[in-house]
Amino acid sequence: MRKLNFVLQEILKVCLLFLFFFVWFRYLFKRNLPVAIIVSLATTLIVYAIACFFLSKRKAKLGMKMKEKEEAEDMFLSLACSDNYMDFFEKLAKTKHQNTERHKCFLTIKHPENVKTLLYADMSFEGLTCDKLIEIHKKVKSQQATKIVIVCKEVADKMVFSLASTFKEKFLILDEYSTYNQLFKYYGVYPEITRRCNTQKKLDFKDFVSYSFNKKRTKSYLLSALVLILSSLFIRMTIYYCIIASVLVVFALVSQFNPRFNSYENKEILGRD
Repeated sequence: MRKLNFVLQEILKVCLLFLFFFVWFRYLFKRNLPVAIIVSLATTLIVYAIACFFLSKRKAKLGMKMKEKEEAEDMFLSLACSDNYMDFFEKLAKTKHQNTERHKCFLTIKHPENVKTLLYADMSFEGLTCDKLIEIHKKVKSQQATKIVIVCKEVADKMVFSLASTFKEKFLILDEYSTYNQLFKYYGVYPEITRRCNTQKKLDFKDFVSYSFNKKRTKSYLLSALVLILSSLFIRMTIYYCIIASVLVVFALVSQFNPRFNSYENKEILGRD
């Protein structure tokens, strides 16, 4: 099923690229539709091959809706203000990992072949710093975990990632938004919201762009582009049609395939890998 979905996504990507090039080659070869189709198809395949080569190692980054961001902040706040936040993380872990052992501020999950994952919950609001990372490592190193997952409000010092790479354990650091996406959403377990952040957010430019290029907008952009392209078969193609149709196809491509405005592929954070 996953392979089929991937193939369909790639076919859609090729179709959108073809539409983009067809708009312009239809304009250039006004009197020869077959040539416009053949040249568009050839260009599409070349560009697609080049794009696959350069983007094959690119990793998707997290993108969240405004509502999800607010929920992530409220959930972290609710957990941080709770005296029993480890109860929640234990419940979450045991939905998929029965061999979970609870400690005061962390969990350990044993996997086959002596592989162990450790989940540490740092519920402070100053964020994760290098000093705090060293302190956490001192607390948990006796557990001899293979992977250490740290849940925190935010990463207050970017040097944290460099420092984490110097330890023999594999570190995975999740801020409140990554925790929402990669733990709560994946495991299907959400903390009860008992407190809410009172800050009222205005729609800034970044949120506006995220809203405009969300995957749900793909259909609208694509249908608009198709209307212009089909109309060019009956009326004279002008530079105006080319520009507008091209922009709409590009918008459809960005909305459908740019991971910045969509979400992570789900994976098992507390698994052995």
